[in-house]
Amino acid sequence: MNPTSLLRLELVRWIRTHRLIGLVGLFVLLGLCLPIMAANLAWLLEHSPETRALAAGLPSPTAADGIAAYVAQVSQLGMVVLIVAIAGPLSPYSSRAAGLYHWSLARGTRYGRLPASATLLLPRFAVAAAATVLVYLLGMAGAWYETTVLIGAPDPGDLLAGTALGCLYLVWVGAVVTLIGARAAGQIVTASLSVLVVLVAGVARQAPFIGTAMPARLLTGAAVDVTDYLPAVGVTLASTVALLAGAVVILDRREL
Repeated sequence: MNPTSLLRLELVRWIRTHRLIGLVGLFVLLGLCLPIMAANLAWLLEHSPETRALAAGLPSPTAADGIAAYVAQVSQLGMVVLIVAIAGPLSPYSSRAAGLYHWSLARGTRYGRLPASATLLLPRFAVAAAATVLVYLLGMAGAWYETTVLIGAPDPGDLLAGTALGCLYLVWVGAVVTLIGARAAGQIVTASLSVLVVLVAGVARQAPFIGTAMPARLLTGAAVDVTDYLPAVGVTLASTVALLAGAVVILDRREL
């Protein structure tokens, strides 16, 4: 089986299991609903005696608030659901039978001089990363539409830059799950450890000195000055390559 066939097989698996449809539905729903919440937050608070005082002190919503509401929820609920969804495809040895089956598919296929384990992992990572970026972009499109209608159009340059940085971060998350899935025994373990790593990385971006270079800093709604994110971009690119290389090495040495 050639590499293209393995890639096509993985894509078909995503579609037939309805995993992609579920992610699209969730992210589009977040993108359409959260800007509405941001635009009407003061109105909602005014309808409760306990929060009426807070509503009076809120500033008028801006276009950045609508986009930021979507991105904030992606970094929380969306990220957990996303990791759980991709942990299955990125855990080729979730069971002995599954590992033997996938290994037999990749055994006779090589990407140049790369080991057979790369043939097993790279199509899975490519499809998972592409699906992750796709659902994020669809959700962002919904957030942009609702924000433009309810609040005003965000700056297109800042929005495009911030969206590109967010996509890069999501690819890094996919690489983290790939590395853990190459070693962990099962989807649940892979998802749990991946959520923990991403959570720690998110907290680390608040740390002095190293915070500006953490990959989690790239998940921003609108990047006003892209040069501020260059250290994080460099670290994210380098660590993504390192994570994938580590996953290939681990899987290549793993016993069936």
